[in-house]
Amino acid sequence: MIIGRSPCIRRALVLTERYARTRLPILVVGDTGTGKDLLAQYIHERSGRPGPFVDVNCWALPRDMVESLLFGHRRGAFTGAVESTVGYVERSDGGTLFLDELAGLELSAQGKLLRVLETGHVEVLGAGVKRRVDLRLVSAAQDTMASAVATGRFRQDLFQRLAGVLIELLPLAARPEDVMPLAEHFATAQGRRLEPGVEKELLSYGWPGNVRELSMAVERAGELEGNGTLSRSAVAEAINLGQLSQGTSRDGSGLLRRHALGRENVLAALARNDWDAKRTAADLGVGRTTLFKHLRALSLSLRAERKFTSTP
Repeated sequence: MIIGRSPCIRRALVLTERYARTRLPILVVGDTGTGKDLLAQYIHERSGRPGPFVDVNCWALPRDMVESLLFGHRRGAFTGAVESTVGYVERSDGGTLFLDELAGLELSAQGKLLRVLETGHVEVLGAGVKRRVDLRLVSAAQDTMASAVATGRFRQDLFQRLAGVLIELLPLAARPEDVMPLAEHFATAQGRRLEPGVEKELLSYGWPGNVRELSMAVERAGELEGNGTLSRSAVAEAINLGQLSQGTSRDGSGLLRRHALGRENVLAALARNDWDAKRTAADLGVGRTTLFKHLRALSLSLRAERKFTSTP
């Protein structure tokens, strides 16, 4: 499922509907965490191809086994080949081969992949014969591909072949219209809903980790809340917990919050909010779980303090 209402997402969906059932290779370009793998799966689903979706991370392929893993080998083809292996290319016959992190593909394998795309045949190492394959190739890369081609680390002719249709996914910060639909989707998946005020918190952050970071932040916020909603304070704390320095928030207020949670300040905030934990946590800019942790650390009991201060 592809969620979003920004021009970027609408264009991606239009291109998918237009080209998913063709044989043209599709290249999805975007930063880490923008959802390139999800779009690739969606393209496969809309393609109508009955075969499998074979997902390959090019950076994760061991350098000395790239060709064997991609194209397969027969037993005895090389030292250590104790049994025959079907390569990723052949496994995707009738379906879609998804090459993620395309810039990481070894130069030695790029020429053979180009021949597969041009001829429709794959040559298994040690077999001495070529096998016919009918596959659809979808690739994903970051915007460093231009540099890889310019410096010769990636073959220009292969790049042109793979970019039959190029779909760009912009960073989440460049498509704020998608933040709330995505957040609502992630919250619903947890059986929760977003409280009023959360939108302002979500839209005030830049999301350098893109959709993946947003998903994790909503999941963390769900762990901070004990009911079926996600409050603004819980979401703010969840975002800060995902930062490199957990004690410092994106706007520098983390240090101020720690000082604001002294005994007198906590008691004053409780009194201002009629001893309501939820409102007090929001007042202090933390989640309720954090508030109760500080109450315990300060040897404060919400029930006891409320009873003491309300006694005439």
